[in-house]
Amino acid sequence: MLKKYSSYILCFLVSLFVVALFTNNFSPLVRLEWKIQDMLYTFRGEDNFSTNIVLIDIDDRTLNAYGDWPWGRDKIADLLAAVGSGEPKTILLDMYFAPDINEDTSGHTEILAGQMSWIKNVVVPYELSPSEIMKNKISTPKYLYNSAMQVTSDLGILDENASLLTHKIFLPPDPICEYAGGLGFKYNVFDKDRKIRWQPLIAYYEGYYYPSVALMAAANYKSIEPSSMVIDGGTSIRVGTTLIPTNEHGELFINYNKPGKSFQQVSAADVLSESYKASNLKGKLAIISVSSEFISDFYNTPIADNLHSTEKTANVIENIVNSNFIKRLDSSPGRDTLLLITLGVLFAFILPRVSMMYRLIIMIASLFLLANINFVLFNSYQILTHSLYLGLEMILLLFIAPFLDNDFLSKLSRIQIGFKADAESTTLPKVKLSEKALNRSMDHKSAEQKAAPAVRKDGRPGHRDEMADTPTQAAAVSKSEGIATQAYDTPQPGRSDVETVANDMADAKYNQAEEEHPFEHAPVIENLEIENDSNGILTDSGQINSLGRYKVLGVVGKGAMGTVYKGTDPAINRNVALKTIRLDFVNDPEEYNELKERLSREARAAGMLSHPNIVTIYDVGNEGKLQYIAMEFLEGQTLEDMIRRKAKFNYRIIAQIITQICSALDYAHNQGIVHRDIKPANIMVLSDYRVKVMDFGIARVDSSSMTRTGIAMGTPNYISPEQLQGKMVDRRCDIFSLGVMLYEMLLHRRPFRGENLTSLIYNIVNGEVELPSSVDKSIPYIFDRIIDKALKKEPNERYQNAGELSTALAGFLETFTPKRATTV
Repeated sequence: MLKKYSSYILCFLVSLFVVALFTNNFSPLVRLEWKIQDMLYTFRGEDNFSTNIVLIDIDDRTLNAYGDWPWGRDKIADLLAAVGSGEPKTILLDMYFAPDINEDTSGHTEILAGQMSWIKNVVVPYELSPSEIMKNKISTPKYLYNSAMQVTSDLGILDENASLLTHKIFLPPDPICEYAGGLGFKYNVFDKDRKIRWQPLIAYYEGYYYPSVALMAAANYKSIEPSSMVIDGGTSIRVGTTLIPTNEHGELFINYNKPGKSFQQVSAADVLSESYKASNLKGKLAIISVSSEFISDFYNTPIADNLHSTEKTANVIENIVNSNFIKRLDSSPGRDTLLLITLGVLFAFILPRVSMMYRLIIMIASLFLLANINFVLFNSYQILTHSLYLGLEMILLLFIAPFLDNDFLSKLSRIQIGFKADAESTTLPKVKLSEKALNRSMDHKSAEQKAAPAVRKDGRPGHRDEMADTPTQAAAVSKSEGIATQAYDTPQPGRSDVETVANDMADAKYNQAEEEHPFEHAPVIENLEIENDSNGILTDSGQINSLGRYKVLGVVGKGAMGTVYKGTDPAINRNVALKTIRLDFVNDPEEYNELKERLSREARAAGMLSHPNIVTIYDVGNEGKLQYIAMEFLEGQTLEDMIRRKAKFNYRIIAQIITQICSALDYAHNQGIVHRDIKPANIMVLSDYRVKVMDFGIARVDSSSMTRTGIAMGTPNYISPEQLQGKMVDRRCDIFSLGVMLYEMLLHRRPFRGENLTSLIYNIVNGEVELPSSVDKSIPYIFDRIIDKALKKEPNERYQNAGELSTALAGFLETFTPKRATTV
C-alpha cells in the first residue's frame, strides 16, 4: 500500500505543510513576500514622470540664502505669494503650524492668513493622536467640520476598524484654518519591517469622517468639495469619477514611482529670486515643503531607504489624480488553500510518471513561468499577486522530486517493514541442519561475537579492530580470521546487508570529516580589522574567533560604535555579552589614548556595581584599536523595541518597571556613578518584566567621543536641560531622563518635540509639558504629579534622588497588592 500511494501522500503532505504556513501567516515568509514585492518596483521600465505636480523645496541652498529654519510665518507668506502669483490650481503647504504666541502677537500669523485669503486654494495639514476605540461622542469642530465626508452606510457609521480612529486633533491657528482651502490630517502606518506601503485616507473623529491631506489636496485639484467625497462601505472612496481602492482599514496601497525622477523639483530660492518663472506653475498642483536633509523627515519605503516625506505624499496625490493604482489580488484563505492543494495533487499525478530529468525540467519551468507572470502583471498591468506560497510549494516539490522514484520508495518500504518486524520480535523460521552444518554455524557465530562492534567513547559504534577503517578492510580482517560468509550466515533481524555497509561507510566518513575539519561548523562572525593577530584571535577567513580569553559564539547586534557579540568564558563556562567599541576613527594619538583610558576607567567603576537591576560588567580589555567589555548576557528585549512596537503597558507594569529603574539608579548614585544616558534603548526588559539598566558609564564615552570627532550625537530627546546647556550635572539629570521615558511609555510619544534639532532643544530647555491625563483621561493622576515634578527645568525643583520617585509610586503599586483578611 505504501509503495503504491507513497508519491501521492508525499506531495499531499508538502501541500498541507505549505497550507499550514499560509493559514498561520508565518512571519518570516510574510517579510520575504514583502521583499519580493518591493523588488518589482526596481524592475519597472520607463520613468513615470508627473507633469501636473511640482515640488517647491526649501532646501539647503534656500536656507543659506534666506536664513535658517524655522522661518517666521511672514517669510513663509512671501514664498506663498511668489508661488501663488503663478496661479497654480492647488497649493499644499506641507508643514505644521502649531499655536505660537510669538508669531501671533507679532502679526506674522495674520500675514500668512492674509496671503491664503486671496489665493483661496491652499491646503494645510494638521496632526492627530490615534485612539484604540471608537468614541460615541459627536461634535462638529469649527473649521474642520467643513471637511467632513459622506458615508454610504445606512447609519453613516462604518465598522470600527474601517478607518483611523482619532483621540485628539491639533489644528493650526484659527486665522490659518479660516482661510485654508482645505484641512487634512497627516499620519503614517508602518509594516513590521518599518516600511511604509499603505497610506490612511480617512480618519474618524467624534461622529464624522475626515480626509487625509493627500486626499484633500487631490480633491481640491480635481475641484471636488469634501462633502462630495463618498466612502463606499469601507472598501473604496469616490472622488468625482475616480474610485480609489482601499483595504478594510481605509488605507491606499501606494503605487510608488521612481525616487527623485518622477516629479519636477524647484528650489524655493529660485522662486523667491524670480529666476524661476512662476507662470510655469499655472494650472498645476504645487507642494511647498522643507527638504533639507538635516531638518526633514525621511522614511523607509519599497523604493528607497530614505524617501523624503513630501515625495511620499506626492506619490499618493499622483496616484489619486491620475488614477494610477495598483490592483492587489489580496489573498482569500479558502481560494488560496484550494489552489495550493490542487497544485499539490496535480504534481502528485504528473511527477512520479516521468523521469528524473523531466521532473526537474517541469518544476524549474513552472517556477520560471510563475516569476514571469508576476513580472508582466505588475509591470504592464499594475497587478500585484500573492504567489509566494505557490512558489514555495514548487520549490519543495522540486526538492522532493528525487525521492518520488519507485526504486527508492520500494527500498523505503522494505526498511520500514524490517523495522516493524524487529519491533514485534518476529522469529525466524526453523531450519533443519546437519551436524556438519551445525558446527559450521556455531563456528561462525563465535567468530561474529569476536568481530562484534565495540562502542567508542564518543557514543558511536566502532569496529573491533581499529585497523579496519573501511568496509573493505573490515571484510579482509574477517576473512583472515576464518569467518564464514556462506548461506549459513544468519542476518540480523530488520537490518539488510546494504544498510549495514551504508552505516559503516557513513561512520567512517564521519570520523574522517571530524578529523579533517574540526571547526567546519564554527559560527560566522563579522569581519573586523585587527592590526596584530599575534594572539590568534582571527580565523583563517579573517573572522573574530576570540577576544581576550573569551571565545566568540556569534553576533548579537550592531551599533554606531561597534558590535555586540555573544561569547563564553571557557574558564568557568559562562556566557557573556562582548561589547566592542571601535576607536580607529580617532586620528589624534593623544585623543585616542584619552578615550581609551576613560573607557577603561569608567567601565571598571561601573564594574563595581552589583545590583539585581543593573547589568553586571565582568571585564574590560582591548585587541589593537578594538576595545571590548565583557558583561552579563541577557535574553530579553529593550524598552525601545517595546515602545516602537506600540506595546500596551498596563499602569501596574509601567509603575513596576519605573520602580526597578529607580532602585538601580538610587544604588548607582549612592556609589557616586551617574548614568547620564537613561533612555529606552538602555533598559532591558526580561520575560518576567524584570528590568536591567545597561551601559553605566559606557554611553558617556560613546557620546563624548562621537561629538568630539564631529559625528552627530543624535536627537537629544531624553537629555536634561542642564546637560544641553553645558552645566554641571549630577544624579538629578537621570531623574529628568526617567521622567521623559515614563511619559513615552504612557502615551507612546515624547513630551518635547520640534520641527528640527534647534527647536527640539529649545522646547526641552524652555517648553512646558502637556500632562498625560489631558491627552488620555484614563491615565491616573499620580503619573501627572510624578512627571510634572521629574521634568522641572531647575534640578532643585525635581525629585532629589531616585528613591523619592520610587516612594511616590509605592502607594499606587500597593493598590494592586491583595490584602490578607484580618482574623479576630
